[in-house]
Amino acid sequence: MAGQQNTAVSDPFESTYESVEGTQIKMITENTQVVITLNGSRAAADLAAMLPLEMTLIERNSFAKGMTLPEHLSSAEATTREYEIGDFGYWSAGPDLAIFYDDIYEQTIVDVIPLGHAETGAETMANERGTVRLEFVSEEGDSTENE
Repeated sequence: MAGQQNTAVSDPFESTYESVEGTQIKMITENTQVVITLNGSRAAADLAAMLPLEMTLIERNSFAKGMTLPEHLSSAEATTREYEIGDFGYWSAGPDLAIFYDDIYEQTIVDVIPLGHAETGAETMANERGTVRLEFVSEEGDSTENE
């Protein structure tokens, strides 16, 4: 249309993305493995696009294990400070991931974007140290080796 200018600014967070809701990933350490089911958030889709990843575990106040990502995920998401054992979330200021293995606190001290949940096994992360690997769970139940 002649004479009209498009003044809309492109917002990268408004672009469409493919939901990964229900996708399962494995968190693997030397001694344990936890299966996490991702939610349908943009941040979860961003994380899935980065997999597989290897990171160093960081103890977070005796209730969560953190991992620093190589780059930021989408932060245009609802945040919360409430958590349950097994919750898996993202702290954008890190940019860090966290899996909560104990419920000794009423809530976190930072806002976290929920990414998913582990139904079982999160408690086994309490004594884990060193390197952690995040990768997809294949349809056969084995991890994928595609890097």
